[in-house]
Order: sequence, then C-alpha cells, then structure tokens
Amino acid sequence: MIQKIKDLIAVKEHIDQITTQVKEHSSSVEDLNKKVVAMHATIEEIRSNNQQYIKDFKENLASMSESKEELKKEVYDFKLLKTQMQKKLLEKFETELGNHLCLSSEKLQNDLNEYNKLKDKLSSAISTVNTLSSEITKFTDISKNIKKEDFELKNFAQQLAQGDKEKLELMRKIDSLERLVSKIRRSQ
Repeated sequence: MIQKIKDLIAVKEHIDQITTQVKEHSSSVEDLNKKVVAMHATIEEIRSNNQQYIKDFKENLASMSESKEELKKEVYDFKLLKTQMQKKLLEKFETELGNHLCLSSEKLQNDLNEYNKLKDKLSSAISTVNTLSSEITKFTDISKNIKKEDFELKNFAQQLAQGDKEKLELMRKIDSLERLVSKIRRSQ
C-alpha cells in the first residue's frame, strides 16, 4: 500500500518535472519571439536605409546625367582648342566618373550582402521557432498520455488494494486452520 502511494508520488513528481520543462520551453519560445521581433525591426531599419541609399543614388545619377550634359556642351566648345587638351580632359572625366560609380556600386553591394545575411539569420530563427513548436506539441501529447496513464494507475491501485484484502483474508483463514490443526494434534 505504501509502495502504491510512493508510486503515485513518483508519477506526480514526474508530471511536475514535465510541467516545469514545458514552462521553460514556453519561456524559450518567448525569448526567441522577442529576438525575431528585434531582428524584424533591424531588417526594417536596413530596408529603410537601403531605400534612402537608392534614393540618394538616383539623385546622384540624375546629377551626374546633368553634369554629363553640361560637359558635352563644354567639350563642344573646347573642340576649337587643341586636340591634346581635349583628350586629357575627357580621360580625366571618365576616370573620375568610373571611380565614383565603382565606389557607389561597392557600397550598394555591401548593403545587399548585409541584407542577405540578416535574411538568412531570420530564416534560421524561424526554423528554430518551428522546431520548438514541434517539440512543444510533442510535450503536449506526452502530457495527454500521462493523464490517461494516471487513470490506468488508479485502476491498478484499486486492483492491488482488492488483492491485499483477499490476501489478508486468506492469511486469517490459514492462521485459523493452523490453530485448528494444532488443537487436533494436542488432543491426539
């Protein structure tokens, strides 16, 4: 009987452990959710920065187009000057324009790389959240099974109690029979 109570206490402790684990997992999920929200805010900030860079780039591009048109006019005027002077000015302009475009292109490429890295991290975080969700579902299923098993253990405990009663009754009968046999032997 005491063993049954110990078994029931052990089952209750096991259920308490599982409940504690579920609470810990819930806390982990909340932490991950906060991280995902923070990452989302960071992505939004990067997206906003990228839009600003694109806007600035378009403005610079328009400005460069205007500068290019002005330069063409100046070149036309300089055609009257010596051919050598014209070539030097044109080469210098092309070099500066190429450098400026190269720097802008590198900056955009770096921003794109950072955006892709953050996107990969977000995908990884989402995958982790999905895995945790699956694990929580498993724990929920386990807790449901434990409740069914508790019911089965209760029935088993009742059967054991009934068996103990029958055993005590049989032991009393054996004891009575032994006393009777012992009286019969004494009388012989």
